[in-house]
This record gives sequence, structure tokens and C-alpha cells, in this order.
Amino acid sequence: MKKDVLVFFIILFILFIAILFLPNSIPIHFNWKGEADIVVNRYFLLFGVIIPYSIYWKYSRGKKH
Repeated sequence: MKKDVLVFFIILFILFIAILFLPNSIPIHFNWKGEADIVVNRYFLLFGVIIPYSIYWKYSRGKKH
């Protein structure tokens, strides 16, 4: 349990450091013309920490069974 929480915070910390180097507005969706439809604040990308953590959790739990 402690290891899982530690891994989550390490991933969150690395992502936060990477976000500091990005511009304030990040386009996340483009229409068929190539124009940005949806632009978000760079800190919105912190929600993306769920993806690498869930991959870690799946494979770390799979080895025990």
C-alpha cells in the first residue's frame, strides 16, 4: 500500500515538473480544419496522472497472482 502511494506521488511530481515548462494554454482537441477547438490551462494535464498510475497498478498487481 505504501509503495503504491509513493509511486503515485512520484508520477505526480514528475508530471508537475514537466508542466512547469509548458505554456499556460494547451490545445487538447483540433477540428477537421486543424484549428484548436478546446484549449485548457496547463494544470488540467495533472488529471493525466491517472493513466500511467493505472498502468503501473495493473502490472504490479498482476505479478502477485
